[in-house]
Amino acid sequence: MITRRDVLADAIDKCTRELYSLAQPEVNYDDFIEENKIYLEKEKEYYSLPKDNRPSYHEYMGPKPYEFYYLPREIFKEIADSYVDAYKLNDKQELLDVIEILKKYCEEPIVDKWIEGNDDESGYRSYEYSDNLKKELQKIFDDKILPDICKQYNKQYNLQTTGIESGVSKAYSQIFQNKFFGFLDMAGDFYDWTGYLNTFNTHIYLGGTPSSNKESVIENWKKYRNIDIEIDESKYNNEDDDLF
Repeated sequence: MITRRDVLADAIDKCTRELYSLAQPEVNYDDFIEENKIYLEKEKEYYSLPKDNRPSYHEYMGPKPYEFYYLPREIFKEIADSYVDAYKLNDKQELLDVIEILKKYCEEPIVDKWIEGNDDESGYRSYEYSDNLKKELQKIFDDKILPDICKQYNKQYNLQTTGIESGVSKAYSQIFQNKFFGFLDMAGDFYDWTGYLNTFNTHIYLGGTPSSNKESVIENWKKYRNIDIEIDESKYNNEDDDLF
């Protein structure tokens, strides 16, 4: 069975691949993964050096692999947002808001109330609190269900029910209220993707994805790989082409 974690992992992987497919200089994503593996091996070597003779981390390691590839910020964000939309990671908030409104309304329902006017001021619309869900359920049990329960109780056990009606009514209404709020909580859990969205954003915006600092990328290639590169911004400005 596919889990939410599977969906999230797929979104992160495909989004990252697309980001690198448009990055400059051009790079094959699988080759970039190999660059990362080499970088991590070098990092192990760094931490194996004696602390007393160990140079600074950046001096020894140099820039991270993603700091050698450039993608404009606006293109980067457009791609990331498209994956958030495609995988429906953020379109549940309105439903969560509705669920919270329902829960609050069941606990403190508000109804319209018309305040009559007088000689000094005109009438106006106001509000007042009504019976909450628990009280409404208790009324239903008192009026509709409890009489049958008590009738059957007397019929089977030939006992007087005086004194137990209130307790039975409260118990049943509490059970149904707990069940109702339990379903609302389940619905909230089902539609709440906030944590997954945060994880996606962390991986995409703070993980090993292309840099949007063009000058830094050009400098890294020159300083650490002794290669002069050029970045063609027109690749991202041609409105006639569909980048995606």
